[in-house]
Amino acid sequence: MAQTIWIHKLAGTKKAEADGMDYICEHLFQALTETGNLTKENGWNPFQKASAKDGNTYRALFCDSCAKNYNDGHVRMAKEPVLA
Repeated sequence: MAQTIWIHKLAGTKKAEADGMDYICEHLFQALTETGNLTKENGWNPFQKASAKDGNTYRALFCDSCAKNYNDGHVRMAKEPVLA
């Protein structure tokens, strides 16, 4: 069974820090909430078309772990608020 990768939407000010990606994985989101900054120490893997089960695609930045476990159709949107 494939792993679900939860993604969080970034505010416009944080998109520049994420190489223009609109979303980040849960692990990068946790690091961002703890430090206030996106860092490349946990990996930096941009996906131009990370896909969800419903067929939608997202420009997302994944850590090394999420990038390794990524499979088409296994991305889901998290319900947390947008980070500014």
